[in-house]
Formats: sequence, structure tokens, C-alpha cells
Amino acid sequence: MIGGKRSGLDRAPRSDQLHGMSDDTTADAAGQFALAQRIDRFVKGLERARRSPNRRESYHVIAALQCLQDGQYAAGETAMANAERVAPLPPEAATRLESDQTVAAAELRTTLDAIMSRRS
Repeated sequence: MIGGKRSGLDRAPRSDQLHGMSDDTTADAAGQFALAQRIDRFVKGLERARRSPNRRESYHVIAALQCLQDGQYAAGETAMANAERVAPLPPEAATRLESDQTVAAAELRTTLDAIMSRRS
């Protein structure tokens, strides 16, 4: 729940929602849910700690959000693993000025909620 309302990430898709879907569609729904939930847990951790992500975390979470939006769930899972272990930025991103700017946890939350509301 977010601010007393359900975020849509509180539970996996029900079996009746998946009934009649092809295996690929079911796998996509499961991949989408898993990635969205992983991003949600990470952002909740930031919110509980009342801190913004650092430069590395910010870069990787934004990459994961982009992957979620584009339906590239495996790449998004990799990006989240990088965020969770605070992996270094790729060399091409490390030299760009925009990678020096971090985003607030609230902005990540808003972006995640917007992506999920468009996908449902």
C-alpha cells in the first residue's frame, strides 16, 4: 500500500486473470510483475530510510524503469541487481553530466506508478 491505497503491486496476477493467455503472455505478465515488485521493494527501502538514491543506484533504477516500460524484463532484473549492489556506472554513462544528477525516491515512485497504471 502507498499512502493508504493499494499500489497494484501488492499481489501477483490471479489465476483467473491469466486463464486463456498464451504461455508467452503469461511469462510476460509474471516478468512484469516480478520486475515491478523488485523496483517497488527497492524504492520502499529508500523511502523507509528517508534518503534519495546515490548516483549509481539512481542510474540503475532508472534503467530498470525504462526496461519495465519497454517490456525488457530480463534486462530490468539485471539493472535492479546492479542497483542493489551499487554497481559502477558503465564507462559511457560515467562521463555524461546527466548521470551526476540523482532523482528523489518520490520521483522513482511516481514513475513506477505511472508505468504500471499504463500497463494494466
